[in-house]
Amino acid sequence: MLTAGLNISLCDDGALQRAYVKLIIQDYESRCGVRFNLYEFSSGEELLAKFNENPNLFDLFFLDHRMKKITGLEAASYIRQRNKACHIVFITASEEQEDFATVSPLRVLNKPAQPAAIWDILDKVSAERISCSHSG
Repeated sequence: MLTAGLNISLCDDGALQRAYVKLIIQDYESRCGVRFNLYEFSSGEELLAKFNENPNLFDLFFLDHRMKKITGLEAASYIRQRNKACHIVFITASEEQEDFATVSPLRVLNKPAQPAAIWDILDKVSAERISCSHSG
């Protein structure tokens, strides 16, 4: 049985990184019998254009930090000013992580993100809607 899930934004200027995280999310979906609405963006500009259409659309943001024009931190600051309830997760190769605290991220993951860490985030954010066990 498929349950309607979260609206998730995946923003990274690297196509391979987006594909990797998308596979982890799809694996979670198949294991747990849920379906998420996953939106992919290759730049902060694309993400913020969609965000401005509906600031409450996304429940969860996975953001790369280093992108060409708008960084993940800049995008997160913009998002956080307009939506206090959403969850923000950085997936980054950046060493400069102390600045992330200003936007109250749920987690900061180092690249490559481990599937178990992403599953834990999905469990936490969707806990009120679904329950899923990855053991076994």
